[in-house]
Amino acid sequence: MLPSDTQVLVDAEAVAQRACEWLAAAAAVAIRERGVFRLVLAGGGTPQRAYDLLADTLQDWDRWEIFWGDERCLPVEHGERNSRMSLPTARRFPIPAEWGAAAAAVAYAQTIREKLPFDVVMLGMGEDGHTASLFPQDGEKGRGRPPVAPTGDDFVGATGGRPLPLLSLTVAVFDAPKAPPERVSLSVAALQACRQQLVLVTGAGKVDALTQWRSGVPLPIAQAVRADACLLVDAAAYGQ
Repeated sequence: MLPSDTQVLVDAEAVAQRACEWLAAAAAVAIRERGVFRLVLAGGGTPQRAYDLLADTLQDWDRWEIFWGDERCLPVEHGERNSRMSLPTARRFPIPAEWGAAAAAVAYAQTIREKLPFDVVMLGMGEDGHTASLFPQDGEKGRGRPPVAPTGDDFVGATGGRPLPLLSLTVAVFDAPKAPPERVSLSVAALQACRQQLVLVTGAGKVDALTQWRSGVPLPIAQAVRADACLLVDAAAYGQ
């Protein structure tokens, strides 16, 4: 079932524009109330357009902290790294996926442990219904594995005052169905450990997955997105 705040917009450009405005408003509230805005970025073309629009606006960038929902295990300067998508703030916390999935998953869990809850987690959806690097399970294909703990101190603060186990925050992904096969992703628990979620879905290629989501099929996107998320979808993806 889709979130109650589902907005169908005319095209991908309208989705990016609305996302830009939505993020700017969320940042203003967070900075006014807590002095910092912690944002988890999603990959993909539509989010990138939203970031480009946002980068051209006047923001208190020194108070923005940027994280990533997933990363491909590629060299740091590789053009397909999600970390190459960013915003103009020096306070960036990329996933060190060049270390390999297992080591990077452990390291990033430690990085984000004191940052929860995030203010906003952005998510997108692939044509197969995956989100971040959490893919539909097909036997062992794309199966994620929790990282191995380097410490016994494995609980962190989360929303509602409830602790989250450190090892539940990240997933080391091996044999993903899309190249590269090795990745690191935030877990469903970490993607939901936030004040707000913003989900962007565009393109006719997403119609089937969105239909499955609406019908209650337990795709990764359906498991990760909260009922109170804001979903911005264009008419093509919605089947209009």
